[in-house]
Amino acid sequence: MKGKINKNDVKNISDHYGIDAENELSSILSQELAKSIDAEIMKNLFSDFKKDKINKILEKINKFNEKNG
Repeated sequence: MKGKINKNDVKNISDHYGIDAENELSSILSQELAKSIDAEIMKNLFSDFKKDKINKILEKINKFNEKNG
């Protein structure tokens, strides 16, 4: 995510909508960062899971080949 905002923009948003724009933006950025970290963790977990399954399958193939080779 990429964006630029200055203090004047934050003040204008706060005045116009009657909210604490700085706090809202910080909250949104924090949530997006947490989602990104969670997605990376899940990607790594499933990647390792797939590797383990593939290795188990290869082990079974090798054992089969040894018995019937």
